[in-house]
Amino acid sequence: MSGVPAPDAQIDPGWFLLLFGALALATVVAAVVHGARRRDVAPVAVCLGALVCALNEPIYDELGMIVYAGDAARAYTAWDRDIPLFLVVGYVPWVAGLSYVVAELLRRGGRRSRLHAIALGSFASVVAIETAGTSVEAWTYYGEAPLKYLGVAPQMAPVPIVCGVLIHLLDSMLTGPRRLLIALAPIFALPAVYAAAGMPIYLSLHSDPPKAVQVLAGAATLALCAAITVAATGVGARWRSSVEAVV
Repeated sequence: MSGVPAPDAQIDPGWFLLLFGALALATVVAAVVHGARRRDVAPVAVCLGALVCALNEPIYDELGMIVYAGDAARAYTAWDRDIPLFLVVGYVPWVAGLSYVVAELLRRGGRRSRLHAIALGSFASVVAIETAGTSVEAWTYYGEAPLKYLGVAPQMAPVPIVCGVLIHLLDSMLTGPRRLLIALAPIFALPAVYAAAGMPIYLSLHSDPPKAVQVLAGAATLALCAAITVAATGVGARWRSSVEAVV
């Protein structure tokens, strides 16, 4: 793992698998029930797309300098990094579940302020998870502070918003079996947001600039996350208005 040893967690990592697994199961069940009521495959397709997103995880871990506990149940290995199973199933509630909620709110005419609240809630929930996980060494950030703490949580504010907007756009364009293509929404949205918003801190983590530059890089990432969120909700609202006007 890039020469950084994987620590053993101070508690059984299975507790994280239990937590994330329960949330993932609840999300999938809700998706199946909602899809059955609407006779629509889209909710389940979004969940599948979120699982495909998890294949990008080794890239983010390399960029963000993250290593996971060596005693966690492993889902797969890539880039010489062991990706824990609890993290893979965690993509379902945070990436698929929240994104579909955003898409539904847009479809029903929800206010942008509610979408911004979801973005803030997503960020806060990941901060809580990060605090719990790092405190028991279920995973460790080995880069320099403060940038090492900005590699995940801030980006999880815009991810469900951008993904939800894409779901909303595709929802109005795809019919029949082609609705399976809505699975592409999380596959595109999550990597795009992390690459765009995380670029300043990833570059700084791997180039060791002066501390002042690192602080500016952190501020730039936070600003990009906020800007992407606001821009995405604006696109979603305008698209909804255009569709309503045509109807």
